[in-house]
Amino acid sequence: MGATTGESHLILHVGMPKAGSSALQTALSRTPDLTTASGQRLRYSALYQGGGRQSLLFGQQVVTAGRRSAYGYATWPNLWPGAVTETVFDNLRKVMEVGQQQGFAPIASCEGWISYPDLFAEHLARWGNPPVEVVAFLRPPVDWMNAAYWQWGVWNTSTLEAWMKRSNLPYAFGLDLERWAQIPNLRLRLGNARPDVVRKFAEFYECDLPSTASSNSSSPPALIGFLLRNREFRATGHAAATEFVIQRWCPPVTARKLWAVRPRHIRDLRETVEANREALRRIASAAQMQDILADARWTSEEPYLEDLRAGPSALSDRAELAALHAALLEGTRRACRTAEMAVPALPGCPSAAAPVTEWDAALRPLLEALLKADLAVRQAAGRSRSVWGRLRRGLPQVFARA
Repeated sequence: MGATTGESHLILHVGMPKAGSSALQTALSRTPDLTTASGQRLRYSALYQGGGRQSLLFGQQVVTAGRRSAYGYATWPNLWPGAVTETVFDNLRKVMEVGQQQGFAPIASCEGWISYPDLFAEHLARWGNPPVEVVAFLRPPVDWMNAAYWQWGVWNTSTLEAWMKRSNLPYAFGLDLERWAQIPNLRLRLGNARPDVVRKFAEFYECDLPSTASSNSSSPPALIGFLLRNREFRATGHAAATEFVIQRWCPPVTARKLWAVRPRHIRDLRETVEANREALRRIASAAQMQDILADARWTSEEPYLEDLRAGPSALSDRAELAALHAALLEGTRRACRTAEMAVPALPGCPSAAAPVTEWDAALRPLLEALLKADLAVRQAAGRSRSVWGRLRRGLPQVFARA
């Protein structure tokens, strides 16, 4: 790995997906201007694309974009073949040039970039291989495959096994990072995604980055079951805005975490675990590797035993549906108060013996009212700091700490 000398011209947070990226992007969108202990200025950037135009965002523009977004943050788009890829790299070059002119290191973030080291190597070489830092946080393969299935796979396949075969999605992030490490004049900063990527990022750069809401944490099984039965609220695996809104306003629902892995999947992934672990050993510093392996699931299957015995998650548990109903009711009231909207008449909680169709009928108007109030708050918050202050005060403490 070619180590950088002096200050970096660009900081790339490349993911990995489902490893705290949304929490970090939310924190950086709230506090986009940072100063390191050595006095270097860092500025979080985002690339807005919409309505046939694109804009590089810094400072208050990033804050405003994050407030307006249902996801709660602003970021860069992922790479796809064709015009989008060229647009991303053209703007990364521009943002780096602006940073050099104005005396700061830009931060650009996209959790999917980790899988494109060769593409970045090509463009960085064109730019003369400026000093760049790449930040990535890791989750063990089995844990990641389980989380990724509930994020993406469950929306178009019936089982984890079917999704793994259909998507041809092996866990290769450690191997990808080994290719990143070969890029000249590039420094890797690696860490365990647990327990707090925001705190770890702040420690990497010795800066004050306030922690924010828990963002894109795992949804309770009852919510996933409801969304699967009511696709108007989440049509695909890449349309998770509804869950972000719920997390923003509603108290957490106590439930067993989502689980789909069976013993055969553990066996199938053993070679993947070993290959990625050894790739990380070849490129990570001793301190980085110690942090990554602090998650015992990199070296042992024992942490999975309890979930394996319990089996895959039930998605229509009546006690969890009742807890979800209560959380949505409280979140809707909070959002309506913050939006200065009247709370509509909302259905009561069905009985434990009620069929799932009756539960869905009770939950649907709650969620519709919550989404309407959230939209009103975000539209107003994009224009008014005072509304943003009301938003912060209206959130449950678990989501409002900063």
